[in-house]
Amino acid sequence: MTVYRRRSVPALLAVVLLAGPFVAASFAQNEPVYAVYDGFVLTDEGLHVLAFAYFSHNFEPVTVPVGPLNSFGPAPADRQQPTTFLPGHHRFQCVMVVGPDFAGDLRWTLDHAGTATTSSDDMLQYNWEFEERSVRNVLRDVEPAEAPRGVCLNRSPTVRFLGLRNGPRGAPPEVVATVGDELKLFGSVSDEGLPRAGMLVTRWRMLGGPGTVTFSAPDEPRTQASFDTPGAYELELWASDGEKDGSNRVAVTVDPAP
Repeated sequence: MTVYRRRSVPALLAVVLLAGPFVAASFAQNEPVYAVYDGFVLTDEGLHVLAFAYFSHNFEPVTVPVGPLNSFGPAPADRQQPTTFLPGHHRFQCVMVVGPDFAGDLRWTLDHAGTATTSSDDMLQYNWEFEERSVRNVLRDVEPAEAPRGVCLNRSPTVRFLGLRNGPRGAPPEVVATVGDELKLFGSVSDEGLPRAGMLVTRWRMLGGPGTVTFSAPDEPRTQASFDTPGAYELELWASDGEKDGSNRVAVTVDPAP
């Protein structure tokens, strides 16, 4: 059984700041990474789509290579699971399709900083079955009948805008800017770290508008945009993991300079 240890982040940060850079670096990557079972979806064909997550107490990304420290059981231990673990709680990091004969006996074990954790037992109990909203997240980019069995599936990066809501019927969110001013755009890109040899890249671009848009950091999710002409613009944040890509759009109405 996995035992979760709660920590006070502000208190831990205070210790780090007082203790100096050596202790700060020690805390950054020497905390446990917990393997978590998220739940399952049962398809009409009798296939189970499983979802695993992780929780990392580290302040920096850590790498746990496949092997005794990062394995699935029963064999094969290597099921294309992630090996890079970001700070915090990350759901749907290994989405896996298994056949109708699945007995619910699959476990993910992670061992980091001297703490080994294993995902939950009793995988097929009714309380592990996802509700409708989570089902959409699990099945995103997944065709269960066509997917390879028993391995973590690479899915496209998820691209969002922090603090903005989509318009009616999925229309892009709308924001207002002024010619000559800088518009702060808080993009967010998340990915499960697959394929392992891939590299997550992002890019901003203008899809349409009457003038020119200048991005302060065009290759970063968070950037500032400035416009030279008033009017309606559409911007896109694009991301790729080397195999799959995802994107999201934002509509900007630019007013004339006062």
